[in-house]
Amino acid sequence: MGSELVTGSDSQAETGGNCRLPVVYRYGETFEKLCGYYMSLGMGYHDYWDGDCEMARYYRDMDEKVKERQNEALWLQGLYFYEALVDASPVLNAMSKKHKPIPYRQDPIPLTEARHRQQQEEENQKKLHAGKEAMKQIMAGVNSKFKRKEE
Repeated sequence: MGSELVTGSDSQAETGGNCRLPVVYRYGETFEKLCGYYMSLGMGYHDYWDGDCEMARYYRDMDEKVKERQNEALWLQGLYFYEALVDASPVLNAMSKKHKPIPYRQDPIPLTEARHRQQQEEENQKKLHAGKEAMKQIMAGVNSKFKRKEE
């Protein structure tokens, strides 16, 4: 009697004429359907069937992280593309007073805090070097004035 409910051979008689059909579900079918998905994530066939069942969760988590990274990379690519279009827009706009494009950025956008600090330090060094050069030019001009006065 109990096995009949599982197999569904005589469920209507057992339920008192109720039209509710028994739930017949093989978990193996789900595992068979998902095997290809997990293999596409890089999980081996034997790991899927014979390995630790927690590995499947780790592969799903890895897949989510890979998709997030890809999404961020594509977003960043779109940002670069947008910036390039904005930089070139004076050339494309016939009504613009400036017909020279804005130069494209020299360095990539820093994605990490360490890279951001490094880029800031490089910019500060460039400004410092440019300031030194400007001071040398001013000193050379002042020195040449003093030499002319002495002569």
